[in-house]
Parts: sequence; C-alpha cells; structure tokens
Amino acid sequence: MCKEGLYRNAEGLCVIPALCPCEDQGVLREASSEWEEGCLVCRCVNGQKWCQSGCPLLQCEEGEVKVEEPGSCCPVCRKEFPGEPVAECRRYTEVRNITKGDCRLDNVEVSYCRGRCLSKIDVILEEPYLQSLCDCCSYRLDPESPVRFLSLLCDSGESEPVVLPVIHSCECTSCQGGDLSRR
Repeated sequence: MCKEGLYRNAEGLCVIPALCPCEDQGVLREASSEWEEGCLVCRCVNGQKWCQSGCPLLQCEEGEVKVEEPGSCCPVCRKEFPGEPVAECRRYTEVRNITKGDCRLDNVEVSYCRGRCLSKIDVILEEPYLQSLCDCCSYRLDPESPVRFLSLLCDSGESEPVVLPVIHSCECTSCQGGDLSRR
C-alpha cells in the first residue's frame, strides 16, 4: 500500500503521479512520453493519456480561407478564389518604322501600354441593382515632355511633321462598364 498521493508503478514502487506510465490499448507508455495517433499528438501525463490536435494555430490572410486537404491532418490557407486572374498593366517599348501615306521614318522608339485589368458586376439590393467595377489598362504621359515632334521623310523629298505621345507609365484605372442591352 502506497502513501496518500503516491501510486504503485509496474515495478511495484510507490511513485508520484508524474512518474506513472499510461496504458494505451494494451501498450504501456512511459511517463511524460509523447506519440502521434493519426492527426492527434498524445502525451502520458500523471498516468493518464491526453490527446490534442497537433496543428498550429492558423491565421489566414485577407482573401484566404482555411481548407482541409485530403490526406492532411492540419488545415491550410488557400486563396478564396484560386482561379481569379491577376491584374497586370505594363509599359512596353519597341522600335518601329512609322509611315503616313508615302512618308516614313525608320527606327523610332515607341512606348505603349498592354495588359489586363480586373472588372466585375455585382448585384446590389438598391437601384440600379447592378454595380459595375471596371478597370482598364491606361497610360500616363511623361510630365516633362508629353509628346515628341518628328519629321517623316516623304518620297517627294519633303518632310511631314507628326506628333508622337510619350507614355511615362501604365496602370489599371477605373473606366466605363455597363449595360450592353441599351447599345
């Protein structure tokens, strides 16, 4: 017989509860030992088996949701709408040959914008019941020199003046969307 607060272990010694082993489905687990059972982490504490989720606390970013993936114990963060395209509007520069009628100028550096921007139409509960949010790939002219003045050489030997806009940057900006049924 052990004193109050002590327990007899497998060797017949009287020990404090923290030193008591745990019996787990016919298996004797050492005191303070830790093991995994499926998705749980179990410990032998004071002769008792204690199990809890082994997953870390998960905080998802905005636009992400917790997802339980097949074959995985712990949830992970995934984009709420994984197939949603990414807005991309960029400035490109290329060398072109410019013509106007029988006049031309070769090897002129020209900048332009290209890309895709996001848009959507939402249903709302007040008039006009539809809300369109449209962005277009737009340009911003160079604030220092918004245009270049060029002279094209014509077959007649004369020159033809032209104005070429100088694009400084490109970005997605709000544009007009709406009801095609009225057009």
